Amino acid sequence: MAKSSPWTQRAQQVFTAEEQAQITPYLSDVRARIDLREQRFVDQLMLDHVNALRWYLDHGLPLAAAMKRLDPVQLSDFYLRERTAWYPLDTAAKVYPLSMGLKRMMMFRTSFYLKEQVEPEILQMALTYTIRRFPYFATTIKCGFFWHYIDSAMRRFAVRPETKAPCAPIRLNAITSPTFRVVWFANRVSVEFFHVLTDGTGATIFLKTLLREYLRLLGHEVPLGEGMLNLADAPDSHEWGDDFLIADKHPSPEGFGDKPALQMRGLPTLQQPSRVLHFNLSVAALRKRAKEAGVTITVLLLGVIMLALKEAAEPHGGKRKLHIQLPVNMRRFYPSKTIRNFSMYCAIRLHPTEITTLAEILPKLAEQVRQGTTKDSLDRSMTYSSKLVSFLRFVPLIVKRPIAYLIYGKLSDGVFTTTFSNLGAVTLPREMEPYVDKLEMTLGPPIKNRALCSMCSYEDKAVFTVIKTTALPVFENAIYAQLVKLGLEPYVEGTS
Repeated sequence: MAKSSPWTQRAQQVFTAEEQAQITPYLSDVRARIDLREQRFVDQLMLDHVNALRWYLDHGLPLAAAMKRLDPVQLSDFYLRERTAWYPLDTAAKVYPLSMGLKRMMMFRTSFYLKEQVEPEILQMALTYTIRRFPYFATTIKCGFFWHYIDSAMRRFAVRPETKAPCAPIRLNAITSPTFRVVWFANRVSVEFFHVLTDGTGATIFLKTLLREYLRLLGHEVPLGEGMLNLADAPDSHEWGDDFLIADKHPSPEGFGDKPALQMRGLPTLQQPSRVLHFNLSVAALRKRAKEAGVTITVLLLGVIMLALKEAAEPHGGKRKLHIQLPVNMRRFYPSKTIRNFSMYCAIRLHPTEITTLAEILPKLAEQVRQGTTKDSLDRSMTYSSKLVSFLRFVPLIVKRPIAYLIYGKLSDGVFTTTFSNLGAVTLPREMEPYVDKLEMTLGPPIKNRALCSMCSYEDKAVFTVIKTTALPVFENAIYAQLVKLGLEPYVEGTS
């Protein structure tokens, strides 16, 4: 081992002479499997192995067993070969990089909470092994002449302690800048994605696969569950396919653009997001209340959001309506394996004068959801989006960028009051139950809307999240009051 290398120096500091003799062939094998252009990434990957070995020894695992658990074979040739693959953006993703501002970026995160504190050294190794099964995520975004595109990034992908606000923009100014980040705090692990890469379903597949690998490295063998990828399998090109291209073309395409929606009150704060709140609820209690009302949990919460929007809305809205954007997973209608974006949206609309009591608005909302989430309706919107992208395909990027930013910032956000993204129930193998407490999903701060809502659930724990761009607390206070009125006893966590 070259004495000048940081990982060699670290090994000499933390291992005895006898231990160094044992690990020298092992580290030589690891080093032979890493060939990256930037030496700093090589050194960091080697340090990761040294630190993980030391962690295992400190926690009672024999050195031979530790080296076996961190078998270099698991690196495969991912960090050895020069990856030259590039990917065009999917149809839904093409607007996201065009709509970026200095302090705005279409970000979202999925998180899991463990029942014990995170072990960063082991989480880092879990990411190092997991990312090679997701080559489409091991990428950076670059500018072409007509469109942005996704290019392979040969680098170490790092886990870091969480120091920034949730869904902070990612700097994309370096040649290998990643388009996602993995951060941890106490017992929480979060993966934050630039929406250009994937949607909530794809993000959840990555999160669950990473969680399984993390638990395996801790010595907990967990079977492959639904929505997890097997790290022993070779990546499948269908997993990064643009499945908008396989969708049925509708003869009467129609977009979801509309007149400007009524927005909430409150001045945006300088720091974004200004507030992130998690309402912890019982799934059983939610299901009971929804069943009593004769609706789904999604419709019940849409009613709660509508009542809160009425209280928080700008006064003198005239004919403008309150619109909730509801993402719909198109994998419900097509046999898709993609982990890229494959969602469309339906709009739920009510005028403030129509919003009276929860019991009275729920049937209206249920009917709008029923009509708006049919395959025919979503195919109509999807065909419209594809035609719009096709229309712009030969417009140079330098011309498209200001136009798209104007349209997205002034029109797209402006035709909705808020978004409610419900991932639904996330299932994990029962062997994970002793280690996993709950899961969360958080949307990044919008450009014009004052708040966005999201939810996911695991076992009996549902987490309804509100992210704010204004400090005015009317909306979240109204949400809390409605949940209490339903007898759901919300426990609230987050920033104040």
